Amino acid sequence: MNNILIIGAHYDDTELGCGGTAAKLAAQGKNVYKLTLTNNETNFAQMNIHVDADSSIRQSAKACEILGIKEITEFKPVQCNELVYNTAIMQRVEKVIFDLNIDTVFMHYYDDMNQDHVEASRICKTASRHCRNVLMYHSNGYILQQQLNPLVFVDISEQIQKKLDSLAAYEGDHNRFNKLFGTVIERNHIWGYANKVDYVEGFLPLKMLL
Repeated sequence: MNNILIIGAHYDDTELGCGGTAAKLAAQGKNVYKLTLTNNETNFAQMNIHVDADSSIRQSAKACEILGIKEITEFKPVQCNELVYNTAIMQRVEKVIFDLNIDTVFMHYYDDMNQDHVEASRICKTASRHCRNVLMYHSNGYILQQQLNPLVFVDISEQIQKKLDSLAAYEGDHNRFNKLFGTVIERNHIWGYANKVDYVEGFLPLKMLL
């Protein structure tokens, strides 16, 4: 893993799913890039969730600085909740992968209940088909028909504070009901316990070339 691309549907997905891993790889001198596919703007009146695009962009930049990773800002995102698989956006993601000589992609788990996550997974699976390593992460707390059961684990015990700080860069309703961020950290703690360390991020590989 030398050139790593972490792709999220929304600006905080990267930090939630693999913030510790991103920080760890960046500290090892790897090139770690973040790509976000939607503008993150959310107005879900029924659940009183409101997130605007401009503040998301600023907060994402701060989070990337904390993690020590590079954000791809020239990629034009689509409207949040309107992301769908099509050849045009798949090829735009594919172009990023080829332009940066990406060998490793972290992407959304395919069995999700968030519309944008599901479509992002479909897009990335095709766009990353020529990469050596493709791993899926989970960035929310929905009950799924088939939960993500990780087979690859990264010890992020030394990076957990950076992950916490990167999540703290996001304000307001990014942290759904003031519980999402803490729930994700607890998941990292549980996976850490199972691996005899403090904190772990887990991934399900589509493929890995060792």
